[in-house]
Amino acid sequence: MSDAKAKVRKGVLFNRRLLDSEVFESRNAALTNRLFDFLEQQSVTSVHVFLPIAKNNEPNTWPVIELLVEAGVTVVVSATDFERKIMTHYTYNESLIFENDRFGIPTPVNGEQADMSTIDAVIIPLLAADKKGNRIGYGKGYYDRLLTEMQSNLLKVGVNLGPTFDHFTFAEPHDISLDYLVTPFEVVECDR
Repeated sequence: MSDAKAKVRKGVLFNRRLLDSEVFESRNAALTNRLFDFLEQQSVTSVHVFLPIAKNNEPNTWPVIELLVEAGVTVVVSATDFERKIMTHYTYNESLIFENDRFGIPTPVNGEQADMSTIDAVIIPLLAADKKGNRIGYGKGYYDRLLTEMQSNLLKVGVNLGPTFDHFTFAEPHDISLDYLVTPFEVVECDR
């Protein structure tokens, strides 16, 4: 990993944690509406959605999950096994029980494993992204591995509470780029 990438990761995470609660709530509400409208326009029927780490001020995806379920869209969420470096995927429903893991990620502890071949779109957590769809996450590669296992026509959608960078010069060969980036301010069709 390049020094520049590490500096962006550290800086964005630091700044995001400092977001005032009113600013966070306002941006998250705008992001939720923009993301739901976007997914509706894409006519998705099944969406994989990450669950937010609250202490890191990640976008709160719970409201969009509720909107998707109300609209009849199948929602899939994951549990991460950090020792084996794998994710297990569950179909979201009201009977799922969640516990926070050691990183503060809400994790399903029961439920029905999801059929990942039916997923139309994946909502991807990130710290920063550029207009070409290059993204910076926490650096563990879970979503790169997930995306390589899924169908190639899958819609890859990153979400972020901050603005979009113009261009990163440090994309790595194994990085899988986004198709779209949704922020509280805009929807960016990534320019690969």
